[in-house]
Amino acid sequence: MFNMIRMELFRMFKTKSLYVIWAAMAACLFFANSLSAEEIQTYSIEEKQEMYEAAMSDEDEDIMFGMYVTLPTKPGEAVSVFDGFYANVHGKFVALFMVIFTVLYATADITSGYVKNIAGQVKNRKNLILAKAIALLLYTVLTMLLFIGIQILSNAISYQKLVIGPGKEFFQYAALQTLLHFALIMVIMCVAVVLRNNVISMTIGVCLCMNVLVMLYGVVDKAVTKMGIKDFHVMDYTVSGKIVNLGMNAAPKTIGMAALVGIVFIVVMLAISMTVFQKRDI
Repeated sequence: MFNMIRMELFRMFKTKSLYVIWAAMAACLFFANSLSAEEIQTYSIEEKQEMYEAAMSDEDEDIMFGMYVTLPTKPGEAVSVFDGFYANVHGKFVALFMVIFTVLYATADITSGYVKNIAGQVKNRKNLILAKAIALLLYTVLTMLLFIGIQILSNAISYQKLVIGPGKEFFQYAALQTLLHFALIMVIMCVAVVLRNNVISMTIGVCLCMNVLVMLYGVVDKAVTKMGIKDFHVMDYTVSGKIVNLGMNAAPKTIGMAALVGIVFIVVMLAISMTVFQKRDI
């Protein structure tokens, strides 16, 4: 098992797309943060208050199609690193880059035929999927750390003032979002392993990040409501929904529910991926 993990880590860090995607993410984050800095400097107090209220809203009906970055900064306060981190994570900006790499990485050995050379040398092929998941866990943590570093540098340049924000809340939010993003990656890896099609897998991943499935969720919500169950929202039980709806100062109950949803999706997606890969003729 240890050798499989080493192999997957070696393969991941030797993949050129890893560094290309990291570089693209850094460039896009710098650009997005610079635009946000220019916009917020031209806003009036009323406009800043409206932007703050929009950013802090956690209502399901406020979730729109596409990607949007809205700073949750109170009027009169300096934009903190936590604000920028929240805005970009809430808008699934970072998740989009993670999804793209996951599809490329998860299917690279399958589409190239390389997996055939190693599958016959292991007793349990499920371990190959588990090793891939561990490599992607490291990728998720490193990407989040890189993102925070970029956000710190971007804030210092764009606002000429570095304010980190409340440390405890920042760490708690970042840790929970890392778990949720890893759960999202496991969903995409499962889709890629099951379908073995880069185009379809990539499309599904992008649709999740662009909130395209909100319309489908709305149909399900209405159907459940007609069954007599009130105040039911599918988004409350999905990884993508938790990424969007998790607040900066979430209550302990909300944090626990988000963590539970993330863990359940990780376990279920891993189980499906390993079962399919074990039984499939490769």
